[in-house]
Amino acid sequence: MSIQAGVILKILSISKRVHIEFQSLTSNKVHKGIYTLKDKGMVKNQSINSDTIVAWDVENKTWQDIRVSTITHFMGVPDGDS
Repeated sequence: MSIQAGVILKILSISKRVHIEFQSLTSNKVHKGIYTLKDKGMVKNQSINSDTIVAWDVENKTWQDIRVSTITHFMGVPDGDS
């Protein structure tokens, strides 16, 4: 699956919670988490052509660098849903 950074950045910018799964670059581990860029002011600083995005990890309250090519699944979670 070929995912474009621009698509992910758009979803992250409009949704408070986006479930993202991605493969570790250093191991076979799959990382799963809830991320956002909504109200974080970081979307305009990121290129839609980049292979790496920076997203706010909602659960751990920290920024996470994610290589777009390692993302295996992403889905926006509607506001108000768990």
